[in-house]
Order: sequence, then structure tokens, then C-alpha cells
Amino acid sequence: MWFLWPFLVVVGLAGAHAAAQETEGPVVTRVEFVGLDRVRLSYAQGVAQVNPGERADEEALDGAVARLLRTGRFWAVTHRTVAEPGGVAVFFEVRERPAIEAVRIEGNEKIRDGTLRGLVDIKEGDLVDRFAVQQGRDAIAARYRQRGFNDAKVTYDEEALRETGLLVYRIEEGVRVRINKILFEGNESFTRSQLKRQVETKPAFWFIRRGAFDKDKVDSDAVRLQKYYRGEGFLDARVSYRTELDERGEKLVLVFTITEGTRYVIEDIRIEGRTAFSEEELRALMRSKPDQFVRRLDLGADVAAIRALYGEYGYIYVVVRDSVIFSDEPGLVHVTIEVEEGEQYRVGRVVLRGNTRTKDKVVRRELDMYPPDDLWNLKAAQDAENRLRDSRLFDSARVYPVGDQPGVRDVIIDVKEAEKAGDFLFGAGITSNSGVIGSLVLDLRNFDLLDVPRDLDELVSFRSFFGGGQRLRLELQPGTELSQVRVDFNEPYFLDRPISLSVGGWLWERGRDGYDEQRTGGTVGFGKRFIRGPLVGWYGKVSLRSEVVTVDDPELFVARDIRDVEGDNFITTAEISVVRDRTDNRLVPTKGDRLHFSYEQAGVLGGDFTFAKLMAGYTWHKTVARDLLDRPSVLSLRADVGQIVGDAPVFERFYAGGMGTIRGFAHRGVGPYEGIDENNIGGDFLLLLGANYTFPLVGEAFRGVLFVDTGMVDSGFRASVGAGIRLTLNIFGPVPLEFNLGFPVLKESDDETQAFSFSIGTTF
Repeated sequence: MWFLWPFLVVVGLAGAHAAAQETEGPVVTRVEFVGLDRVRLSYAQGVAQVNPGERADEEALDGAVARLLRTGRFWAVTHRTVAEPGGVAVFFEVRERPAIEAVRIEGNEKIRDGTLRGLVDIKEGDLVDRFAVQQGRDAIAARYRQRGFNDAKVTYDEEALRETGLLVYRIEEGVRVRINKILFEGNESFTRSQLKRQVETKPAFWFIRRGAFDKDKVDSDAVRLQKYYRGEGFLDARVSYRTELDERGEKLVLVFTITEGTRYVIEDIRIEGRTAFSEEELRALMRSKPDQFVRRLDLGADVAAIRALYGEYGYIYVVVRDSVIFSDEPGLVHVTIEVEEGEQYRVGRVVLRGNTRTKDKVVRRELDMYPPDDLWNLKAAQDAENRLRDSRLFDSARVYPVGDQPGVRDVIIDVKEAEKAGDFLFGAGITSNSGVIGSLVLDLRNFDLLDVPRDLDELVSFRSFFGGGQRLRLELQPGTELSQVRVDFNEPYFLDRPISLSVGGWLWERGRDGYDEQRTGGTVGFGKRFIRGPLVGWYGKVSLRSEVVTVDDPELFVARDIRDVEGDNFITTAEISVVRDRTDNRLVPTKGDRLHFSYEQAGVLGGDFTFAKLMAGYTWHKTVARDLLDRPSVLSLRADVGQIVGDAPVFERFYAGGMGTIRGFAHRGVGPYEGIDENNIGGDFLLLLGANYTFPLVGEAFRGVLFVDTGMVDSGFRASVGAGIRLTLNIFGPVPLEFNLGFPVLKESDDETQAFSFSIGTTF
């Protein structure tokens, strides 16, 4: 039977081939597309991947349909096969997705076509996309709700879109509802004004606020009010709302209904998990106390204070949590502070990243932690970040721990250098104190006096004299009342010691009351910032000044004190000043204080005059409220006092009036006066007291201010009240604008008043 094996093999192979043919499907004799119009046949064939001469089963044809649909060019695709001699003909029947012929808005009267059209991200020629069409419909409806049309309906013609590609949004606007009043019911513990600050919804107010009723926003306001109550100890508080419409259905009264419930009191406070510090040390940091109301704000501050204490002593991964548990006694709660101390860490290596051109020492010197003896200090790391950012040498700075070695963590200082090595600025400004002033400035913030350029190109492109952390500023300011040329150089670490060196020189001239004044001089100073020890946070400076002051062009009947110093006057002074600045921002502080003292002695190095000038000042800032956008309202108080001992010339005396001193009075408009022309000759004693309250108006850049300015020069107390606005525009850089209206309420008969004061400055 062995001779039968070849025959059986041939039969088996033939059967397998036939079975394979049956499994792979019939041969495709031709492929037809039915319904193509804008889509090219070659494109459809390439996507389908079904060709004559190939075999195609049902699975392959379904895959071709899926690929055609995924192109987004077809509403629908189906396939069918027709038997033919030698195989099957495949027909793909398609319904193409039309292109958008036009987008129209109909039925809108209160909102313009252009505004609504801008909400629809569809343009003529785009293929119809139902998702994009529905997004446009929803965006239009949302805009109507924002404007107070809560019943507005937006639809589109599905048939016209499918058949012709014409997209028509039809709008039924309905009645516009404005919130006329917002009321609160059930609020016994908080006033209406306190609660209004917690809600984002506002009633209509002239043309400034539309007062639109937005249900989603009002729902959020109710939740926010409830959270506010519970954060103040009303742990069972509930807040809902109702609306009341007038007869015409246009004016709405929004009423928040409040069920306050019990305000809970702390029965006791437990601190668990602490070993590094005593319970008394931790309790001393806490605002929350037994027998006081439980407040979420206080508990958050308690947790932060305890975490900060641990972070200063190497416990950089400490976890502090608070929990509140109801007591068995009604109206009382137990507060538990749970501490997971973790391991205490010391400083390992200090690794710098990102300072590609700035010298390592410029970055490293801002960190007050040194390996291997110092504990890792999170506050020192935060302070270093702030100093690096405040230096304006870096756009960003991060200081953080890394590593896995027991008891040790390296310090990573990651900085991003400022993009520009220097600025060449020109601009103009105008103030009520100094008139119109032009400005031409070359400001090199990361200057290096020893980084000499190798060629002219390096000099012009700021690729030299860079990386040393020094600052060089050259300034030319021509003006109508004040003109000056000034050069200033600062080395914050002189001879690599934590002592700053500042050198400056100037030439300026200005018209005064009854004469012209010109000054030519220079100064050199040495300063030190204390970051450890009993003077931590203080900055001290010793400086020397040498100056020639020229008084010329006096008027015929000018005061005797001015006539006595006509011509050139040589003056030298030595000054000692100390400052403690604990504000959160140097330019726009929202909290903290600043205290400064100075003593300046004239005649130490010779000169025409001998006198002493003492100054002291204090400013205090506190954020008293924040709105829903987290914009602060800030109360600021200030006090400045000065005393001159000896016979000082008129150009060194104290003056007041105008911006920076007592608004509502002209610049130097506060006496004393002397002579036939009543020239202001300044005084030997200065006292300024003031209060500012700034608050947000529009956005982040537009703020309002209410102020009270008071003070005196020698005698005669003056006072003014007023209001103003602060605006910062971003046109070729920040453009600060300040406008004030001040009204004197206490003044002397000879004082010069000026209700409107302003300052507009910019650099281009």
C-alpha cells in the first residue's frame, strides 16, 4: 500500500487548497462606489483597500466600511456583493457628508450676529461635524444665559444641514431676567454685607453690571455660603435659595434661605504623634483654643504653623492633619491634631541647575543652609526662592530636597535665568509733581564688571559683562520741570562678602518756587542684610554723599533764606540707615510692615553746612478681604517723622504736599512761607500720617483707593481725604497710571491746594 501515499498526499493538498479558498472568500471581479460626488474615486479606493483579483470575505468588507467612515467624509457607508462569473462584484454605497455652505443666525435681537457668530467654531467649506454644530448651539445658549435670557432656546435645521450644508441657528430669546435684589433669610450671626461678599452673583447696577441670573452660578453660591457657615463653626448649616419674579417676569429677587443651626464650641484639643516638640510649644502656635468656636480658617492656620515649625528643624516630610469629632455633649466638638513627624534630615550636597551663564556663587549665596552640619530648613529654602526671584536675575527659582540616604537630603537649586541680560528702554511719563519727563535707560541687572567683551558683537548683544549678579543703570531723563542724568552701580556681595557696595553719580536741575536748583554729586555706600541672629530681617547701610548744589535765577523779591544760598554750595554728608521689611511684595504689598530709621550728618567730610537730619518711618499693610476671584482689598497705614538739628539750607529741608505726602495740596504746597512772594522755604520738622484702602474694580489691573492724608511741616496740622484709581496697562511693558482726587479738610491760608493729582509713566 505504500505506492498509494503520493496519491493521498496530492488529494489532501487539493482539499486543503479548496478549503482555504472557501475560507478566504470569493475573488473580487470589480469594485464600484455609488453616491460619490465631491470625494474622488481614487481616494475612496485607497481608503477601502478592496481591489479586483483579491479575495474579500465579509470581515474584510466590514473593515473597509469602518475605514471609510473614519475619514469623516461620509454620513453613511454600506456594502453589498453581486455574484458574477469568476467571483463577485463589490458595491460600496455612500452618502457623503456635505460641506458647510453658510452659517446663519436667525431670531436674535438682543445680541448681535457678530458676537454670536464668534462663538461658533465652524467656517464655510468645513465638512459638516455634528459635534461642532452642537457645540456652537450650546455656546450660543450659554451666552444668552449669561445675559439673563434663561428661557432662550437655540435650535438648528437638521434637514437643511444634511441636504444642502446650510447651517441655520434659530433663536427664541424669551424674556430677559435681571436680578434686582439679593436677600438673605435666617442669617442671625452674620450681616447681609458679610454674606454678600461670599456670593459671586450680583444684582444689576446701571450699565456696569447686567445682573444676569445664571442657575449654575447661583447653585455654586449656595454651596459657597453653606461652606462659609460650616467653616465658621455652624457644622449643621444648610443653605438653599428661591426666586421671586415681578409681574412682567423681568425683575427677579434672589433669596438665599439659611438654616444656621448650632455654632459648635471646642471642648478640648488633643495633639497626637508629637515627640520632637512639647505639647506646650505646639499649643502656643495655635489660634484654636478650648471654649472658642471651631473655625476652619483657624484650624488651617494651626496645621500650617505646626508644619512650618517642623520644617525649620529638618522634618521636611512631616504630615499634620486636623479632625473634628462631635462630643457627647450638645454643641461641643473634640479637635485632634495628628502629627506624623517622619525622619529628621541634614543638608547634603548643594546642586545648582539652570544657571548656564550666571556664576554659581551668585545663586549659592542666597541659600542660608550649609552642609554637613545644618538641618534641612524649609523656611530657609522658601526664603532663598523669594530672594532669587526678587533679584530679577531669574524668571523662576525652586529649592527642594532630593536623595535617599538616611538622615541626609541634597539641596537642588533650580533656576531659570531671565531671558534678557539687559534692557534698553525709552519712554515718557507725566506727573502732577514733576511735569512731563522723558526717559532713556540702559539697565543691566546681571552685570559683571570683570566679564570684559572679546569683540564689539559681544558687547552689543549683551553677551559680555554678564553673570556676576551686579547691577548697572544708566539713565537720561529730560523733562519740562525736572531733567537729570544718573549712573548707579550695585555689587550685592562686595569682595564675596555679604556686604553690598553701591556707587552713584548724578546731574539734575529743576525749577523751584522762586529759583532754579541744580545738583551735581555722587554717593558711595556699604550695606548688609542680616539673615541670622538677633537682627535677622534687618538691613543696615552706611553711605557718604558729596554734592554741589547751585541756586540761580532767583526772583527779584525771593525769600531771604533762598537769597542766602544763591550760587554754588558744597555739601557732604554721612548717613546711617536701618530697615526692616516684612512686606510680601516690594511693589504692591498686601500684608506685612516696613520700619526704617536714618541719621544723616552734614559737614563730616567738610563743606559749607553743618547739620543733622533724623528720619523714622513705619508702614503697615493688611489684607482685610478677598473677593471670589481672590483679589485682595488692602488697608495700609503709614507714619513718617523727621527732625533737622542745626542750620540746614532750603534745599535740604523738609517739604510736603502732592503725591507721596499729602494729596489735595500742590507739590510742596504746604508751608512755611517767607518773603513778599511767600516762597516755600521748607521746615526743620516733618510729620506725615496716612491711611489707604485699596480694592479691586475690574480685573487684576484696575483698582480703586480711598485715602486720608495728614501731616505738618514745622507747625499747622493739615489733612485731606479723597479717592483715586490705580491702573496698570501692558503696552510695550507695564504702564502704571495713578489718578487721585483729594480735598483738604484742614489747611493754612497760604497753602496751595490741588484737588487732582496724577502720575502716568511708561517705558517703550
